[in-house]
Amino acid sequence: MTEFMHRLKFGAIFPILCLALLAGCVNSSAGEFVSKNKVVLAEQYPNVHFDQEVMIARISQILIVGQLTNKERADLHFERGVLYDSLGLWGLARYDFTQALALQPRMAAVYNYLGLYLLLEEEFDGALEAFNVVLELDPNYEYTYLNRGLDFHYTGRYNLANQDFLRFYLADTKDPYRVLWLYFNDLKFKPAEAKQNLVQRAKTLSTEYWGTFIVQYYLGKISVQDLLDKAKKFVDPHSPQYAEILTETYFYLAKQKLNQGDLDEAKTMFKLAVANQVYNFVEYRFALFELDKLKDTTSSEQTEQVVVQK
Repeated sequence: MTEFMHRLKFGAIFPILCLALLAGCVNSSAGEFVSKNKVVLAEQYPNVHFDQEVMIARISQILIVGQLTNKERADLHFERGVLYDSLGLWGLARYDFTQALALQPRMAAVYNYLGLYLLLEEEFDGALEAFNVVLELDPNYEYTYLNRGLDFHYTGRYNLANQDFLRFYLADTKDPYRVLWLYFNDLKFKPAEAKQNLVQRAKTLSTEYWGTFIVQYYLGKISVQDLLDKAKKFVDPHSPQYAEILTETYFYLAKQKLNQGDLDEAKTMFKLAVANQVYNFVEYRFALFELDKLKDTTSSEQTEQVVVQK
C-alpha cells in the first residue's frame, strides 16, 4: 500500500483541439457526423456545472469550519473529489481522494478512482495494485472489474482481461458498453470468434442505452447517418445528454478506425470525443489515453524514418 501511495502523481494532459482542421481530416466514411464543412458537436453551456461548483464551495466551507469526525471528513473529501473529477479537475480530485484515504484507509471507492488515474498515466503496475486492493475490500465492486480489465487489456494480457470483462458483462447483459469492451478484447484474444460473440451478446441489449445503436452499427445493421438521425431523437440535441452520446459515438467510431488501422481518422474521432467535455465518462478518459498512445506511435514512426534516411 505504501508503494502504491508513492506512485501517485498529479497532473493531466488536455490536448488543444483545433476543430476547424478536424473536419477536413476525416473522409466521407464518417458520414454526417463529420464532413468537409461540418462537425457535429454538442452545445456548451457556461452554467451547466453550476450545481457542482456550488456543492464544492459548500463542502470546502464545512471542511474549514466544521467540527467533524475522521469518517465525516473523509466522506466530504471523497464527495468533493468526485465533484472535481466530474469537472475534469483531476489533480484536485486526486488531492481529495488521497486526503480521504489518509483518514479512512479502507475506502474501496477511493482506490478505484486513484487506480484509474494511474492507469491513464500508464502506471499499469500501480493501477493494478490499487484495483486489487478494491476487490480485497469489496469483491463485488463492479466497475473495478472493468478498470482492471482495461489494465490487463492495454498491457496485452488479454486472457486476464477477458475474465474481468466477462464478469463485468455478466453483471448486466443488457448494457452495450460491457459488450463493446469484450468485443475489443476478443479482437485481440480470439479474433476468429469476436464477431460471432458480438452478434450473440447483442441479442440481450436494451435500447434504453444509446450504446445499443452503436453495437448495431458495428454489426452493419445501421449506417453512420442512421446513428446521427437516431441521436437527435434519442435525446434533445440542446441538452447536456447530447454531449454524452456524442462522446460515446465518436469514441467508438474512433476505436473502429483504430482497429482498421486508419490512425489519422482515429485521432480525429478521439479528439472529437474529447471536444464534448464529458470529463467523467470512460470514453472521454480513454480518448485522451488513446491519443497519447497514438502520439507515441507517430513519434516512433518519425524516428524510424529519420534513422532509415540517415
